[in-house]
Amino acid sequence: MSVEIKVTKNYLCSLQEIEDFIWQTSGKDISVVEKFLDDHERMQIFVKENPFTPAPHPNTGDQSWPFGSGRYRVFFKVVEASSKTIIYFLDLIDNRMLNKAVYPNNSMPTYSVDD
Repeated sequence: MSVEIKVTKNYLCSLQEIEDFIWQTSGKDISVVEKFLDDHERMQIFVKENPFTPAPHPNTGDQSWPFGSGRYRVFFKVVEASSKTIIYFLDLIDNRMLNKAVYPNNSMPTYSVDD
């Protein structure tokens, strides 16, 4: 049975946002962005070879998998057709970003200097 990967527009937007975030927060160090892209590629290979490893979420039915030493998480859904398995990559998050849609109760800490 063949495995096909498809990505949503939301996934592509998240991928671009994460690349931009890494670029800006790393002091525009391209090697850090390249490391993320290497981790991202290894994750895609792993998910393609093991699409049923993470259990589906009981409420949403999607699956997720951490990668990049746990910094990133991919959300996807697997659909089995008669002759192939299709993996839809739905979303991608960087746990160093706020990610209000996934973690609505989180907030970014702020600090003030006492005079």
